[in-house]
Amino acid sequence: MPAAERPSGPAGPVSADLVSVNAVFSLSLILAQASSPRQVMRLVTTAVPSIAPGHTGQAWHPHRAGDYYQRAPAEAAGLLAARTEPGPLELAGFSSSWAFPLMSPLAREPVFLVILGGEPLSAEEGFLLSVLAQTCGTTIAKLELIADRAAELAASEARQHAILQAALDAVVSIDGRGRVTYVNPAFEQIFGYQAGQVTGRELADVIVPPSLREAHRLGLARYLATGQRRILDQRLELTAMRADGSVFPAEVTVTRTGPAENPAFTGYVRDITERRDAERELMASRARQVAASVATRQRVARDLHDGAQQRLVTTLINLQLAEQKWESAPQRARELVGLALADARHGLDDLRELAAGILPAVLTQRGLAAAIGALAVRAPVPVEIEVSAGRLPAPVETSVYFFCSEALANVAKHARASQAWVRVRFGPVWPDGGWCEVEVRDDGAGGASPRPGSSGLTGLRDRVAALGGSMDIVSPAAGGTVLRASIPLPAEPA
Repeated sequence: MPAAERPSGPAGPVSADLVSVNAVFSLSLILAQASSPRQVMRLVTTAVPSIAPGHTGQAWHPHRAGDYYQRAPAEAAGLLAARTEPGPLELAGFSSSWAFPLMSPLAREPVFLVILGGEPLSAEEGFLLSVLAQTCGTTIAKLELIADRAAELAASEARQHAILQAALDAVVSIDGRGRVTYVNPAFEQIFGYQAGQVTGRELADVIVPPSLREAHRLGLARYLATGQRRILDQRLELTAMRADGSVFPAEVTVTRTGPAENPAFTGYVRDITERRDAERELMASRARQVAASVATRQRVARDLHDGAQQRLVTTLINLQLAEQKWESAPQRARELVGLALADARHGLDDLRELAAGILPAVLTQRGLAAAIGALAVRAPVPVEIEVSAGRLPAPVETSVYFFCSEALANVAKHARASQAWVRVRFGPVWPDGGWCEVEVRDDGAGGASPRPGSSGLTGLRDRVAALGGSMDIVSPAAGGTVLRASIPLPAEPA
């Protein structure tokens, strides 16, 4: 029945309009409590017949189906895509078809509340359905926004959790009472606890050494009472305790993560045992190098005093005696000059030998291959050498030479070997640098290792470390020793 022919009276148009208005108003209140767009749309389409009798409601999208809407029929898709305002549709099979955009701002294309029926909509019904569509669109937009924010928060929390799970530093969170609420896998590995063993326990009882626990508790209480911070947001080196009671040096940073009404804190703990050991080894290495330098200077002074200096003194004395006897005993004077010349030659030989111990002339003049070849000739056992062609920077070349020299001296003194091999390999120095690989090997007794108080292998390691390199020793008790050194080469200047 057309709207103009609907009966009036007590149950006529006025009463029907009030019912429709009440239905829209009540539905608006209900929609505010909905938890999902699908629930919103189900409530709206269910309410359409009570607003516009003889009509049904559906949610259509011009091009696709979604969680709370269907894909529009092909004949309606083009009509909906071009529509931005409420209005009638021309659809086969329906004498009355209307489309109301939901106006969800989060959708790239609007979703429509489509009203299908056999009679035209009255102006009042069109108005109420338009209001309902707008309310529906606003509600769905809010729910979509909430869902997007929740998804972003969940993704952010997932990323943060993944970062904390993969972190190499221990991460531990506590509440305002100092009780553990979270630890990551690195915490479990560093401290030797499982997460379930520490969650809910006071942090002071878990990782703080007994002598420091009271200070930890007082510091937390003071901060909560006064806001006075002493360790927050600073990098500190403290002592931490593992599950077995052992302690280790740790680098600790603590930051506040909770709101004022619910304080919480997160600590980041890094085990710096290796760094401390490296620092101590570096200091010890520098001390050994200083001691070695002093010993070298003392040796040079002693060799000069006992060798070349004595030769020169004898030369001077013989020349003075020859001068005195030049006229009275010319034959004796000539003998004294001969002795002086011989002493001078021996003194020169001593100086050359001493200089060779400091920096061999063959190394500076002819390079590493010739200098190591000279070492091989003087070695008491046969030595095979393999040295890359070319020259290295002087500091590296000198260190490699003395590394090989001292290694071969160790072979002669301790290895009881019948053969030795020396290999030095290096390639072109690229703009970002390169490496020199040195290997000295023998077939001797094996079992070599650095010993406290011994300057042999330890001195070799210090020499290589001074250039930023490293040395490995492979010396099984079954026999044979291999010393390998890797030395970085400086980059070529641009």
